[in-house]
Amino acid sequence: MIVVGSVVFVLQSATWGIPQLILYQAFVPSRGTVAEVRIAEKQIAEKKGNRQNSGITTLCRPEVRMEYRVDDRTYSIWTFDYPTLTGSGYTIDRQEAENALKTFVPGSRIPIWYNAERPESVVAVWNISIWNWCILILSFALIVPGLIGFFQSFRYLAVSKERQSVLVSPAGTQTDLWRTVPDIRTVNESPGTRLAYRLPLGSRPIMPMVGLMVFAATWNVVAAGILIHLLVVPAENGVDQFVGIVMRALFCTVGILLLCGVLGRLWTILRVAPTLLELSDHPVYPGRKYRILLFQNGIFHFQLLQTDLVCEEIARFHQGTDTATSRKEVFRQTLFAQPNFSTSPEMPLDKEFSLQLPHGAMHSFRQENNEITWKLELIVQLTNRKELRRDCPLVVRPVNVLE
Repeated sequence: MIVVGSVVFVLQSATWGIPQLILYQAFVPSRGTVAEVRIAEKQIAEKKGNRQNSGITTLCRPEVRMEYRVDDRTYSIWTFDYPTLTGSGYTIDRQEAENALKTFVPGSRIPIWYNAERPESVVAVWNISIWNWCILILSFALIVPGLIGFFQSFRYLAVSKERQSVLVSPAGTQTDLWRTVPDIRTVNESPGTRLAYRLPLGSRPIMPMVGLMVFAATWNVVAAGILIHLLVVPAENGVDQFVGIVMRALFCTVGILLLCGVLGRLWTILRVAPTLLELSDHPVYPGRKYRILLFQNGIFHFQLLQTDLVCEEIARFHQGTDTATSRKEVFRQTLFAQPNFSTSPEMPLDKEFSLQLPHGAMHSFRQENNEITWKLELIVQLTNRKELRRDCPLVVRPVNVLE
């Protein structure tokens, strides 16, 4: 995404954006008087393949003779827009050229723009290409989510699990006997309401959501600008008007779909925010029994709400210059499951159930290339919604080490 957006943004800026900025800075706004209007004609010979045909095609363009003063000097110049200054601006449709002159009344004073270094270069119409602006803005909108993902990946690399494995807790909380056991502070920093600790429900996909929201907002702003441009500056040619309506309808449709997608993801993530998990004690030791509190408030109808105890083995190995990660689930136990039920502020779900790791279970382990993790996995399935899984990390310590 960042590569595509950067390439399009650089090309569009180099071929259109920067030249337009330079051109805009070179021309100075002023006012002039419309002296005459006319339709300029140019005849060209039709060609068929490499052989010149005898047919003649007449091209037309609108022209306005403007009278204006710059530094006590009066100028009288035939002009219209910037393509006129470059010798282009012709069209085969004479009616289109005549329609462009309807707003120019001889004797009226209108805004003009002249070149500060060459005052004889003047335009009476300053055209703004809405499509070029759209391409420039949308390409920049592609860069933003890409940069967000890049910095997120860089953050994960800079503070990776391999680097975290060499960190130790402050004195008195960890000894050399379990240096490879993860720190418990990330779980124990939040006290519970009824039990000892409130478990963190994993990390939500905030950064991808931010990128998607930025892109959707930018697209909809561009679509709104295109729609307003259609209403303010309607196309005179029937074919151009039809093509413009189709393109604007496509832009607006894509914008609405993006907006619906963002709102749908936010709705899915935020609806289950009131879910609460608390644990009676932490860290966890194999063979000991612990109590878990599951509390769910709000107005919901669940197809399934389930809590599983899961253990995973993670191995990291090098493949050439890349580092690959392999995950394998080695243990799963369902601690609580309740299908087809509803909750409300008057009747929330309030359940306590037990947790007991098997005797001899491997403790949590973290080194540079190997890791064993324990977690509580919360599985939420709302009616007519995609299944959502959220993880609550646990730290399991070996039973032969006393605190």
